[in-house]
Amino acid sequence: MKLSMNNIPIGIKIFGLMIGMLALLLISSYANYTRVQEVSYDLVGISDHLVPLDGVVAKIQTHTLKQQAQNERIWRLHEYETPDTKQIEEAQQEFESLGQLTEKEIQEASHLLDTALERAQNKQEIIELARLQLLLQNIGSERLEFQEVAIEMHGHLKQKEKEIAFQSQDILEQEEDDIDREIETVRLTLESMVQRSARTAEIHEKSAMQLNMILVGIATIFGLLCAAFAAAGLTRPIKRLLGGTEEIVQNNLDVEVRATSQDEIGELTDIFNTMVRGIRDKERIQATFGQYLDPRIVDQLIHDSENDLGKEDKKTVTVLFSDVAHFSAISEMLTPTGLVNLINHYLTLATEPIIRSNGIIDKFIGDAVAAFWAPPYANENELAHLACEAALEQFDQLDKLRRRMPDLMGFRQGLPEVNIRVGLATGEVLVGNIGSESTKSYTILGPAAEIAEELEGASKVYGTQILMTEETHQSAQEGFETRKIDKLILNTQQTPTPIFELLSRKGDLEPNIAEMRDTFEAGLDQYWNREWDRAYKHFETCLALAPSDGPANLYKTRVQQFQTTPPPSNWDGTWK
Repeated sequence: MKLSMNNIPIGIKIFGLMIGMLALLLISSYANYTRVQEVSYDLVGISDHLVPLDGVVAKIQTHTLKQQAQNERIWRLHEYETPDTKQIEEAQQEFESLGQLTEKEIQEASHLLDTALERAQNKQEIIELARLQLLLQNIGSERLEFQEVAIEMHGHLKQKEKEIAFQSQDILEQEEDDIDREIETVRLTLESMVQRSARTAEIHEKSAMQLNMILVGIATIFGLLCAAFAAAGLTRPIKRLLGGTEEIVQNNLDVEVRATSQDEIGELTDIFNTMVRGIRDKERIQATFGQYLDPRIVDQLIHDSENDLGKEDKKTVTVLFSDVAHFSAISEMLTPTGLVNLINHYLTLATEPIIRSNGIIDKFIGDAVAAFWAPPYANENELAHLACEAALEQFDQLDKLRRRMPDLMGFRQGLPEVNIRVGLATGEVLVGNIGSESTKSYTILGPAAEIAEELEGASKVYGTQILMTEETHQSAQEGFETRKIDKLILNTQQTPTPIFELLSRKGDLEPNIAEMRDTFEAGLDQYWNREWDRAYKHFETCLALAPSDGPANLYKTRVQQFQTTPPPSNWDGTWK
């Protein structure tokens, strides 16, 4: 059977290409190595020999100048009428110490020169280093001669033989000039050698770069030719796979790619088609059940092989229960079709804030919505905050519903006022798939769910919009404006618990409502303390600030009743 590119495994194709590229890489690496060695030689000569040598010569020059200056100081100290013997001795010790230090540095420089001569490869470099070695020897000899003459002069000065000492001055000055001149010659020579070595290194570097570019160009051309040869059998099926992938990105799951080879790409094409069929089936399932169950739960049910959702667990959650006020009266004004249309529009708007805030829709009970916030679908530290935010946004959504009411109801005059009541409760519940062997629902069981529904109903009594438990209030109070409403015995609890009204987000409360809230809570404390007259005045002030406030109206009526018929002595303020 004739071997074609379509049947050659991709591994063999790539291996052959890599062998050719590797050969070129080895040739390029060897050529670059030789050039880099030349550059390295130049740079090592500069960094390890010439620059350190220049530094040592600079120290020799510095200490020589200091020794010369010290010699002049000794001369001046002897010129005083009463020379300070101690200062003269210290100066002579410093003079000799500098001489010893300079001698060591000359030896160090000589050692560096010997090392540089051992590695020197070109004739010019050897000649210059030998010349420097000779100059360094001269500097050493002249420095020793200078030191001996100076010490002899110091002896004459000490013996007060100034005329003899004065004769040594000319010799010392000549020695100083010779030493300084030769040191400067050494430094200039070193500077010239450093500059020349740097230029040579630059030339070698440019040569290495040019050679590298040539070899890279050859390798590129070779690689392009090999790639073009291999691409003839690879690009077409890959483009077909890419086109299929783009179709999936565009959400077209009906795509199928034809396999035209028997290599790895052919196998990949078959796997791709199988994968698309699997995605298509899962999308169909997810799209169907996503209308009945939270898509996140559907996704986990589909992809979780261990089915962790089947493991019920106790978790602390925040529950929301909302209901349309006076819905029965509204429903009597509509046909069954119009009623369903209105409910669907309302529930769509009411659930949007819940979904945006990572809440889970538990169930719809007619026009009522039950939802909860629980980990891992929401941050466990933000459950109450998210629920409060969603509750406030539900009231914002009512404005959209009211604008659509004429079209939904079929008339524009006498439209009913649409409003909702919300209850919020936080507590530990059982979360998971609960139900029979054949039918289950991902839901919650526990007092918190029932308390949220109770608070929604209590809003009708108090004339409020959003009521919450103390646990929800404690978790979310930093981000919202609230007011205390009453103490109630909720669900199966034996002791009363405070309930609060959610008014607005923090900072959004109107000044008159904020004043009314503070006045109301002051009156509520007086009410619980049986101070009926003072409480009555506070609630009247509340109604002056907000005439339609439901809790103030309710407590004003209660106070009037208690003024006539006081509660029993064991009354603790709890309203049953």
